[in-house]
Amino acid sequence: MKQEPRPVMTSLDGCFVKAITIEEAKQVILIYEWLGTMPNIPQYQYGLFTPENEIVGVACFGIGHGSRSRLLCGEENMSKVICLERGACVHWAHPHAASFLISRACKLAYQEQGHQIFYAYSDAEAGEIGTVYQACNWSYLGVAPGRSSKWRYIYIKPDGTEINSRAERKLRKTCGHTLDDHLSRGWSRRRHNEKGKYVWFEGSKTEKKRFQKSLVHAVHSYPKR
Repeated sequence: MKQEPRPVMTSLDGCFVKAITIEEAKQVILIYEWLGTMPNIPQYQYGLFTPENEIVGVACFGIGHGSRSRLLCGEENMSKVICLERGACVHWAHPHAASFLISRACKLAYQEQGHQIFYAYSDAEAGEIGTVYQACNWSYLGVAPGRSSKWRYIYIKPDGTEINSRAERKLRKTCGHTLDDHLSRGWSRRRHNEKGKYVWFEGSKTEKKRFQKSLVHAVHSYPKR
């Protein structure tokens, strides 16, 4: 999509964050987010608006991929965990719009949905190191914490569609195929580096300290470019 010429916002004064619909979220995510897709199972979304009520950023929360990813602070806290799965701002947004949006969206998600443990990923293949999460003071848990391998396979179907290894295994189980069957039918695969993981807590100081102590992964120094 050709981006319309427009001056970058010079201030966030008067901007606000509120819950939005999936359709409103798509207006930004499908155009500006690197993956260009909505979460498979979205839970709720928040939008950043100008004082004139123009949407300039979106944050989408979802359950993430598998229960294992939510085992951040033990099984007893899994119900409090949610993933910031997608986020993007328009090309003319203020340079600090993303951190403004994320910090306020998490507070609203806590107040309105009850979630207190938030996690998100930075994808090196998209050129990301999690700069916005660092700006918001999230804790960095390293690359693929809890996993021995720091890479995985991405599978490419004959039509060019890419799916992750979990989806490929599920498809094999459903169709009764083997990996060799897929590869012999024109599928291919490539190595994909695993993502960095960040975590944030909402709640009282006591609750935040308790979550921090119960983290099952070590906290690392922020990665730099």
